[in-house]
Amino acid sequence: MSAVLDLAMLLRHIISAMHDAIGFESSAVSLLELCDGQDVLVVKAASGLRANTVGLRFPRGRGLVWEVMQGQTPIVVPDLHADPRVLRKDAGVRSGIYAPLVTRNRSIGVLSAYRAATDAFTEADLHLLTVVGRYIAGAVEVSQLHDALRTAAATDSLTGIANRRAFMDRLEQEVARSRRTPRPVTIVLLDLDGFKQINDTDGHHAGDDVLVAVARALTRHRRASDLAARYGGDEFALLLPETDRDEATAVVTRLTEAMIGAGGSADESHGLRFSWGSATRPADGATADQLLLAADFRLYRMKEQHGRLTGGRPSQG
Repeated sequence: MSAVLDLAMLLRHIISAMHDAIGFESSAVSLLELCDGQDVLVVKAASGLRANTVGLRFPRGRGLVWEVMQGQTPIVVPDLHADPRVLRKDAGVRSGIYAPLVTRNRSIGVLSAYRAATDAFTEADLHLLTVVGRYIAGAVEVSQLHDALRTAAATDSLTGIANRRAFMDRLEQEVARSRRTPRPVTIVLLDLDGFKQINDTDGHHAGDDVLVAVARALTRHRRASDLAARYGGDEFALLLPETDRDEATAVVTRLTEAMIGAGGSADESHGLRFSWGSATRPADGATADQLLLAADFRLYRMKEQHGRLTGGRPSQG
């Protein structure tokens, strides 16, 4: 397990080992996370009787799992239904054992196992779970750090959405998938026409605020399958899997309407608007580079049109 860097894969290994090597038919791993500024324990993996608890969140200080983690003390619970510390009481689960996941004297989560009968675990079972917890805590921490670094490498530091590198990686994946299936994939490049004026008039802090607001609007209003990225400067990109050109136009129209309102009064005073260009595989190209060239050409054509409508040269952002 210490060689597994991907956290999701590591958790699958842990759950599998708990069943195959140790014999616990039902087990779970809960990890500490920060959610909306608050610490929560989240069930990240589970099997057997507790398989349906994946994603369950326990706010700080609530539930038996928090007592185990904060006290760094393993616990046997002969009857989960009779213990007031247990928040979730499943009809088919009556006994459980819990061990903290501690690394460098810091608690990062809880490892637990369950059985249907009451008083089904012994102190020897708890000791075994505790020993296993000591071994896997370090592996979980390394995987979490690896995931955090990988996320940081794929995230734009200002806006918090995907960066150009992550967009290109995902685009290559979608192009490869599109080759195997008849489904299209569409990319969209978006540019803020009035952005340079905001920077020149109100300063770069105001410009940064607009970029962050636009990124939030993109994230909030995009579809779950879409990827929004900051492509560079004041340019954003969308990846729309299984979407043709007409569908992409409807998506972008809805998104740009939402984004124009994202910057508030700055948009109104400076006339901030969007130019965009799209390209769809296979109609506009077979490769990622061909799609980007086609989308960029259409983006520039729209910027030229906006420049003529306003009586000036197209903004370069």
